[in-house]
Amino acid sequence: MTRGPRAREPVAPRTREQQKHETRERVFTTAMRLFDARGYEQTSVDDGVRATGLARGTVYFHVPTKDDVLLEAVRRGEALILLRVGALGESARLRRVLEATIDAFLEAWEARRALLPYAGAVSLRRIAGVREASEGDPLRLELGRRVTLAAGRGELSSPLPGPMLADVFLLQVFAALMTWSTTGAPSVEVLRAGLVELFFHGVGGATRTRTRATREG
Repeated sequence: MTRGPRAREPVAPRTREQQKHETRERVFTTAMRLFDARGYEQTSVDDGVRATGLARGTVYFHVPTKDDVLLEAVRRGEALILLRVGALGESARLRRVLEATIDAFLEAWEARRALLPYAGAVSLRRIAGVREASEGDPLRLELGRRVTLAAGRGELSSPLPGPMLADVFLLQVFAALMTWSTTGAPSVEVLRAGLVELFFHGVGGATRTRTRATREG
């Protein structure tokens, strides 16, 4: 006996939260695509309205300004860094944690180097304007915890507390990447080694590492 076509199971209707998430994702991906194609300064929120085909009010509800798009990109980059750092065990040396942080930064932004200066400026304004948000930032808290653990193991010695040292490291990485984004130089290998040595040993140590890496390259 032949069987008829199998009846399709009914698809559950999307919830309101799912619809909001999908719309926000559509707005975000469209805006980032426009930034890549036209440049950040040459793109307006109205361009995003036209590109998404959504109502103006809908787009402005999800991303009132271009800065909000970049902040979302920064948050996603930070989530990737946390994922890479979290994959390292609690006993991982701090040097490896810092290298993983830099590698994840590059993974998130290397293909969008032109946006890094704008993303950096937006991040600094967020830190300066909303203290509570910066103090509760998951990436800052996790790196601060890792630095504190490393100090307890004798991997570094500093009178500064772990969270402050984590802030110093994150700021120097972002500042260096903002400069690196304009030329792509030095190489990623030299950049990574130099930033780690800068954290541990200051400018003198970073300079020696860069010279050694250049010779070996």
